Amino acid sequence: MTSFTAQPDNRAPGGNGIHAANNTYSTLLQAGRDINLHQQEPLPTEPVSSLENEAVRRAWVAEDEDGKEITTAPGVLAMLGRDERVVVIAGPPGTGKSAAGLRALSDLRPALPGVGGSRLRLRLERVLPDWDSVEKDKFLLPAEHGRGYLLDVSGESASWEKPDVTARKFLGHADTLRKKGSYLVVIAGEHGWPETDPVLGHNVVRVVSAPPGDQITRRHIERLYPQVARRGWLQETVREADGRSEGEGSDGQDHRAPLADLLRADMQPGDAAALALELSRISDAGGTLKDARDLVLRWRERVSTVFRETQDSADDRALLLAAVMLEGLTPAEVLDGARLLLKDQKTRGIRDILTGRDLVTRLEVVQAKSDGQRVTFSHLPGYPAAVLRHFWRQLSDVQPNLIKWVKQLTGPKGLGAARIREIADLLAQLAVDEGDLRPLDVAQTWAAAGDAGQDGASRLLARVARDPALGQEARTKLRAWAGQESRANAAVAAVVCQGPFSQEYPRQALTCLRWVLGRPERDSAVSVAEGALRAMGSDVRLLPRVWATVNRWLTECKEPDDRNHLAARRAVLALLHPDAAHPAATLLLANALEHADTVDELVQGWSAALSVPALEARCEEVLTAWAKAVADGALDADAVVEVLNHVIREHWMTGPLSTFIAGRAGTEYTAQSVVDLRGRLILRWNVPRHAHPKPRGNQPLQPRPATPLEGDPVPHTEAGGEV
Repeated sequence: MTSFTAQPDNRAPGGNGIHAANNTYSTLLQAGRDINLHQQEPLPTEPVSSLENEAVRRAWVAEDEDGKEITTAPGVLAMLGRDERVVVIAGPPGTGKSAAGLRALSDLRPALPGVGGSRLRLRLERVLPDWDSVEKDKFLLPAEHGRGYLLDVSGESASWEKPDVTARKFLGHADTLRKKGSYLVVIAGEHGWPETDPVLGHNVVRVVSAPPGDQITRRHIERLYPQVARRGWLQETVREADGRSEGEGSDGQDHRAPLADLLRADMQPGDAAALALELSRISDAGGTLKDARDLVLRWRERVSTVFRETQDSADDRALLLAAVMLEGLTPAEVLDGARLLLKDQKTRGIRDILTGRDLVTRLEVVQAKSDGQRVTFSHLPGYPAAVLRHFWRQLSDVQPNLIKWVKQLTGPKGLGAARIREIADLLAQLAVDEGDLRPLDVAQTWAAAGDAGQDGASRLLARVARDPALGQEARTKLRAWAGQESRANAAVAAVVCQGPFSQEYPRQALTCLRWVLGRPERDSAVSVAEGALRAMGSDVRLLPRVWATVNRWLTECKEPDDRNHLAARRAVLALLHPDAAHPAATLLLANALEHADTVDELVQGWSAALSVPALEARCEEVLTAWAKAVADGALDADAVVEVLNHVIREHWMTGPLSTFIAGRAGTEYTAQSVVDLRGRLILRWNVPRHAHPKPRGNQPLQPRPATPLEGDPVPHTEAGGEV
């Protein structure tokens, strides 16, 4: 966001425009004028990480276990080279489809239009599947210049009811991509894409073979992490300084490296790449061969050993769980957490205390370290997650008690209250590893536990919601919670929309917020949803999408008995409520100074909200807040007067407006900011409506694309890529 020096604004009576000292608001107001609120936004994207780029370019494994060429990436590249702008890779999970798509896009060097012989390296981006229903919803696929897009729908393709409809949506984007010099690779599951259709299946590359996982790990170590290669953990043979192999006997025979026998060809490509990365971190920290071995085995051997050694000790196993959840706390606090799990309230006798094992020894048995001040597993990265997986999978009866205990630990006064973020990460990893949404049940309790709990709930659910395999199910669950009567469930859905989920899946976040905003009473869940919507509207990248969506709700939801009718009007008031932390109202009013459409939409929004009797008190609150914001310089006085004067002409007798203008009988004190704004309005009372302001640079306003409604059977694939 570009920063500008603020200039005093003395155009309005009283000179209470933007104050020269208020650089925060001046920056927002100036930037607000550059926001095109009337342009439909495409699906969100994120850049492919530099590590993934390096992996597919420098550490590619091109042969299968039998040494035969893997044809997936070359097949995709050949199709892209023939000017197929949308190519589909289909096949079972764990076969390296995403990596193959990235490899093909990375190798592609399309010629730049109009530049003789010049070749372009595409910028690689992932498209996030931000839709409620891929078949029913209308959305824009991205089409920036010189992009290689990867869209992974493998987790949902098998459940498509009308795969031909979906396939046409994606394939219909080809012409738009061609105009922009860009390409799209769609990753589908083993089933779902209509491959037998002569038109829809002609550009499908089916995975025939996958790269062996052990070779992926070796290649990554060799090309990307040379510090690990020097340790020789994964080499076929390990030579000592004198030229002999490590462990070489008098027979002079070479011996395999100590980890070579643990690498398996059937490791999934993603797991193999992740293993190489984890080994590099161990190597950087000077880890031992045992640490490396544990990582290769995902700590299975060490966890199994600990469980064998503690088979007859519930106390020690509870201590292990407590240490995992309360890592970083003191040994005494970890012990208290273990006793809470066991519901052990008994006081031990002095004889038992004096003859029992000391606490540090018990912690060492379960592989934790303690310096007397805190308990840590920093020497065993990944071990806590492995412990949770083992408990969850091997002692499944403990699952309900484990979830209940985590809720107790993380309560406002619980031992783990300060560790909610870390515990959220552990539970998210558990859910993804096990393909199980039950660890998410703690989010309902967290959402009602204040800021820390809400942050944890948002972090937990957002992490799972973006997982390729489990994400669709998690996002569906969120939408279901948003529409339920349970305040806790609705609050969870609203809380998630405050965090990164709203940036990665803004369309689905808005759907969740609409359901919550439609609740009959303005309870705490509604308040959270209002704040989340305001936060989304304060992001200049999201504001056009948020504002267009809310205006569409107003247009579509006109029946008062429709739940969405109330939701749309609450949404307007939420965005218009001035908030220093989330200044969506500031951006909207600044935009109104330059764009006539925004003025009309603000008037329409106010009129819609004022027409709902149940929202009268809320309308009055926002009007009063506008007056204060004008006095503080947060809202532009001219824009406020312009909008409110037109609203007053239509709603003079509406309760909130009449009270705001004329005051309430029996009120002894009226805020000076309200008095000042009344004066501004009265001075402009009989002035005819001003002509719409001219667009910046005297360029015509971009027309708003028609927003397609659900159920439209004819997808639109003209310029812009709308489908």
